[in-house]
Amino acid sequence: MIFRTPSYYSRFRCIAGDCRDSCCIGWEIDIDDDTAAYYASVEGEFGRRLHDNISGGCFVLGRDERCPFLNQQNLCDIYTELGEEHLCQICSDHPRFYEWFGDVKEGGLGLSCEAAAALILSEDMTLTEEEIQEDDFGECDGGLYSLLLSAREVIFSHLDSDSLLTALCTALDFAEALQQALDSCEYTLPEWTETSAPAAADSAGVIWFYTSLEQISPDWAPALRASGELPAGELTADDTAMLKRIAVYFIYRYFMKGAHDGEILSRVKLAAVSVYIIARLRRRGSDMLLTAKNYSKEAEYCEENVEALCDAFYDLDIFTTARIKGLLHEELDPGGIS
Repeated sequence: MIFRTPSYYSRFRCIAGDCRDSCCIGWEIDIDDDTAAYYASVEGEFGRRLHDNISGGCFVLGRDERCPFLNQQNLCDIYTELGEEHLCQICSDHPRFYEWFGDVKEGGLGLSCEAAAALILSEDMTLTEEEIQEDDFGECDGGLYSLLLSAREVIFSHLDSDSLLTALCTALDFAEALQQALDSCEYTLPEWTETSAPAAADSAGVIWFYTSLEQISPDWAPALRASGELPAGELTADDTAMLKRIAVYFIYRYFMKGAHDGEILSRVKLAAVSVYIIARLRRRGSDMLLTAKNYSKEAEYCEENVEALCDAFYDLDIFTTARIKGLLHEELDPGGIS
């Protein structure tokens, strides 16, 4: 099997107690069956502690929604007592993610982790491949997979060479044309050209929709609302470079899922709107890394929120291609410079 990852993937290391956030606070942590069986076999005082703090296949969160095994140094007691090999699957994998396409496996690092976000935002993404010993995972339409792989490369190429605004706006038209072709059972790659003009953006409606989603942090909705109190400013070269890498991250993580269900437009819209929201939150002078991490934590790491966003990108007028273009122009080019 081919295993494809960003070049920085293997360099990820958890920074544990130095992290300004924690993946062990505020998250419902599911325990896989094999690990649950092992935990049930542990004897002694630590075994009793495991028994008392697991219910319904999850760890019972304590005060401030902390995992009961997260100690005061923000280190994991299971890791120190039983060893890394006995972490449950979700704790062992996080922030890594995987997607399978027949004999191809893609992996990456999630933006919601501070250490992973530092890697994602610090360098342009290049993909590497290696052969691994793993069974093929399910079936995949080879023709659709090949088409979408080519389409993703086109988007990556233009995100690298064009201005961020131009690349995202054209990617939206490109994805809309490709979606129409797929819906008509035509496996053809459209031309890379911007075919529609931006429309008036409904930024207030977009912010309202985001605040209606399930929230992890109580500070999230107030920050979104407050982001509109300051006007958009010109982005620095560093800001633009990091926002491009964020766009590449979202395209890499989500676009190829269309090989399973044929849906790609909503995923390109997710990338474009995510760039808009993160850039908007930067109006308040916040750190780009923490802003992107917090956005990912709120929008990406709740399946219900991702589903609600993808549905809204089809159903709500505030998320038409033309209006998303309007959002991007409003935020990325307030002075008329792309």
